[in-house]
Amino acid sequence: MEIHQLRYFVAVAELENFTRAAEQCHVTQPSLSQQIAKLERELGTRLLDRLGRSVVLTDSGKELLPRARRILKEVDSAEGWFKQPEGPEVVSLRLGALPTIAPFLLPQIICHFREDQPQVSLTIVEDYTDHLLERLLKGTLDVAIMALPIEDQRLEVEPLFRESLLVAMPPSHPLAEKPSVSFNQVRQEAFVLLHEVHCLGEQILGFCRQQEFQPHVVCESAQISTIQEMIRLGLGISLLPEMAVDPDDDSIAYRPLRKFQPYRTICAAWNRHRTVTAPQSGLLEILRREDAGK
Repeated sequence: MEIHQLRYFVAVAELENFTRAAEQCHVTQPSLSQQIAKLERELGTRLLDRLGRSVVLTDSGKELLPRARRILKEVDSAEGWFKQPEGPEVVSLRLGALPTIAPFLLPQIICHFREDQPQVSLTIVEDYTDHLLERLLKGTLDVAIMALPIEDQRLEVEPLFRESLLVAMPPSHPLAEKPSVSFNQVRQEAFVLLHEVHCLGEQILGFCRQQEFQPHVVCESAQISTIQEMIRLGLGISLLPEMAVDPDDDSIAYRPLRKFQPYRTICAAWNRHRTVTAPQSGLLEILRREDAGK
């Protein structure tokens, strides 16, 4: 069943005449008749009966007519939308981000994006890596901001910037007096760490294992803000991403590690098999500008 066959059928049904229907559709009458006959063969039923010079619908034709009209109405509406002088405009963007990235990076990014594309409706999804990857592959997210590694070949991955992981401690801690600290200096310290459900939590423990260092973990949390509050209360120290540092907050001291400085690489990822929309391109350009400004 093809659209032009439905157009011919509806024209004949409404005009009750093959000749006038052919003129309205700007085709020859034999061509119109052949296409309707082809449609009848495909459906396995007769749609029209010729009675002298007039045409009447069969019961099957009466059943098809309202459906054909609805189909053609939707097709015409879609064609009209895409043929607007301004061109079709995608007005939504679904952005995903890790919970360890979203509260620190997204507010500024979203602010710039709204300035550039105020007409776009933006949906933010904060979730773990596996869930974001699944959403990208299913097409329910347009782009996600995550951390490497991402090895799925179905995704396009663009590294944006690298950030250090810093030792976070109360400013009264003796190590806060030093410009940097070593793993040896924190071996006996109590740690409050991100839970391994976060890829960052898993990465932090991986960094420690590389240095043959097993942190003494007294508490785990799924939220960086909770960990920061526990540090303020003196419950332990931690390793936190650089973007979590608030330069106006002196209640936590952050120090780099000596010799071995752990880091994570922030990236943008999207489905390589889906069309990159204008809002998506705009967002990626903002992310690149933010990277260049670091």
